[in-house]
Amino acid sequence: MKLSDLSIVAGLFAVLSVAPAASLQAQEVAPHAFVVAIESVHDVETFTKEYGPKVPATLQPYGGRFLVRGGKLTNLEGDAPGRFVIIEFDSLQNAQKWYQSPEYQKLIPIRQKASKSTLFIAEGMSK
Repeated sequence: MKLSDLSIVAGLFAVLSVAPAASLQAQEVAPHAFVVAIESVHDVETFTKEYGPKVPATLQPYGGRFLVRGGKLTNLEGDAPGRFVIIEFDSLQNAQKWYQSPEYQKLIPIRQKASKSTLFIAEGMSK
């Protein structure tokens, strides 16, 4: 092999060995997204029977998982809500796809009938 051929091979090797690492770094940088729900439930029976048990199945296709789902709140400042939920997704797009999915859209009127809610998506910090 000529010196110029070795240079080309070395250059290709360098590109191929760096490309996967760069690709992995790009994937790791994408921040997670969190759906946050602040709720005041006024129809506990409807909420716990018709809404609550059906939500987990809607999360699964989009990689959503509960980090906080109800539970005890310890008030530090201001007024703690009646109910607080945080759902983690690996991306903003998956959080939005979940919320807009036909499966979850069917549940929204039930939640709205049984509670007063504020929902929003918070984008996490880049890693």
